[in-house]
Amino acid sequence: MKYDVIIVGGGAAGSVLAGRLAEDANTSILLLEAGTDYPDPDHLPDEIKFATTSFAESPDSEHNWALRGTITDKQGEIHVAQGKVIGGGSSINGAAMQRGLPEDFDSWAAMGNDQWSYDKVLPFFRKSERDLDIRDDFHGTDGPIPVRRRQAGPWPDIQKAFHEACLSEGYGSVEDTNGPNPAGVGVWPSNNLDGWRMSAALTYLNPMRHRLNLTVRGEVLVRKVLIEGGKAIGVEAESGGEVFNIEADRVVLSAGAIKSPHLLMLSGIGPKDQLEEFEIPIIQDTPGVGQNLMNHLSAQVTFKVKDGLSLHGDMDAIHFGLHYTAEGSTEVNDMLLRTTPMVDERPERVPGLRTKFLNDGIPADRVARLSVTLWFARRIWILSALPRQTRRFNQLLTTNISNIQTINGEFGTESENPQRSSNQTHTKMCAISGYIPSTIS
Repeated sequence: MKYDVIIVGGGAAGSVLAGRLAEDANTSILLLEAGTDYPDPDHLPDEIKFATTSFAESPDSEHNWALRGTITDKQGEIHVAQGKVIGGGSSINGAAMQRGLPEDFDSWAAMGNDQWSYDKVLPFFRKSERDLDIRDDFHGTDGPIPVRRRQAGPWPDIQKAFHEACLSEGYGSVEDTNGPNPAGVGVWPSNNLDGWRMSAALTYLNPMRHRLNLTVRGEVLVRKVLIEGGKAIGVEAESGGEVFNIEADRVVLSAGAIKSPHLLMLSGIGPKDQLEEFEIPIIQDTPGVGQNLMNHLSAQVTFKVKDGLSLHGDMDAIHFGLHYTAEGSTEVNDMLLRTTPMVDERPERVPGLRTKFLNDGIPADRVARLSVTLWFARRIWILSALPRQTRRFNQLLTTNISNIQTINGEFGTESENPQRSSNQTHTKMCAISGYIPSTIS
């Protein structure tokens, strides 16, 4: 059978795209996902179902590609999590429904594409969400993705103390971190309903599965795009040990920021030198394919607090978990995302944080923000620390589509082009558990 559209990758983008295209009954769509498809929500594994950062992000999970990458030449390889399941990353993440800041979108518009201004993208944010707490011009009420926030009443004492400490340090209180003025201390919005992680698969794809023009196939690995006369005519795929071709009028790659360019290179589109090295017939010499990824790293930092502060010992943590997960409990199973206070500011505006500005050629107004978040883990995670990142990744060291050997992105190295410079830093600190600014010893 020949389809109108083949979508490669049933992740956050692919699930949405398949669901929306299926609205046109005259368009036949085939969605191919390399990981497992779970058409029946009742059969979802717990690591996919429950709205917390889960085992699914672990290298040992079958729902994770478990790619390997390098950050600097001073350390070995690290784990790079990528969802390998219907819903992709939206099925294994922490279910945080946090928008970017309005000025970020406006800065992209200022670079030349006015369609990326916040005013232009806001209608799509509103269309996507069903906000259960806030009803105003910045939030939708009829979209497929439920958004909720844990209110202050049931906060544990440690979270209340953290919130009060942030306020005492001069940060403002904000009720809506997805609103027009999100900077301050507030509750983290979450896309979960009754403790379930509401992934793109559940919210966009599942409601359209009954459509006769939509076919979803899991555990199908696309090996390359078939190109004839400069036009994509289908894909070569593998499933159950068999290799076969599927034809289509259009092929859409939505396999993610790492897998999509890798698949392009295996199809003959990419840097000429890499394609020649692996004797891949060159369809199009495009040096930019597989380059310029800007990801964020995370690093764990541990703080010791003064005596008298309880951060939930092991037994307390067990009791707390049982309170949320026991049958008949009135609390939903989302303790890791419950009432997560956040401070969201540019690093240079945060008192007491010493930042070093590096010249890497990226405009200063594109800097990531600083987030300080209270979790029950006893750690600080520094997310999105990107000083002088060499923007390169996904070197084609293998022709095996299921195994990308390295993803390179150097952090903290010398600038490749010293003539391009701007004062900027990329720092985002997240998940400070039990961090009380006025009581750190």
